[in-house]
Amino acid sequence: MSEDIKGATQRENAAGWYKKFHISDYITLLHVPFSSTLIAFAIVGGAMAPSIHADRLLMAVIIVFFAHQGSHYLDEIKGHHWNTKISDRMLYALGALFLVIAVITGIYLVISVSPLLVLFFIPLVFFPVAYSMELWNGRFHRPLSFGISGALVCLGSYFLQSLSISWSSILMSMAIGIQSIYIIILYESTKTNSTKDLAWNTLKGIVIMWIFIAASMLLMRIVG
Repeated sequence: MSEDIKGATQRENAAGWYKKFHISDYITLLHVPFSSTLIAFAIVGGAMAPSIHADRLLMAVIIVFFAHQGSHYLDEIKGHHWNTKISDRMLYALGALFLVIAVITGIYLVISVSPLLVLFFIPLVFFPVAYSMELWNGRFHRPLSFGISGALVCLGSYFLQSLSISWSSILMSMAIGIQSIYIIILYESTKTNSTKDLAWNTLKGIVIMWIFIAASMLLMRIVG
């Protein structure tokens, strides 16, 4: 009996800790479907290059992940539309920290690899922030902005590896841009009861597909 009571107490303490520090809210702000898909786009672009530099690919993923995470946290400040209990001060602090990590990583690559990377780096940070925070009266809060962001993730990752642009990388980036636009349209459809289930199921299928494509391409380059 004492072991049962001890186990129940431990579970209760863990649940209290989980609730106290709003762990579920931080998980919510990860926006896993968007984050994982964008990381997959970066891996696809890098894996298409003639040769792969593992450190550059890792830094590309870091920039994409933290730039978008920073924008998610700053976006939540505007009305807490995801109903998180995280304080505005913490949202500002983490949002700024994540963006700083992305910026520092980008500056390092611009200095150490090629100054031309700034042509990709600036929009890769700008578009997520402009989209999420609805800057300039929401002018960038449109599917097209996310589409451009997705395309630049792929093309920028390819350029980071090869320091060149190929027709295949351009075509893949265009396809990813169109796919990114469709992802946002699907996400907006999840807010309507009549299309919610179909939109979510389709969105999950697309996310899983791109994760599989990215993992397969990377694995083929590693073993090949």
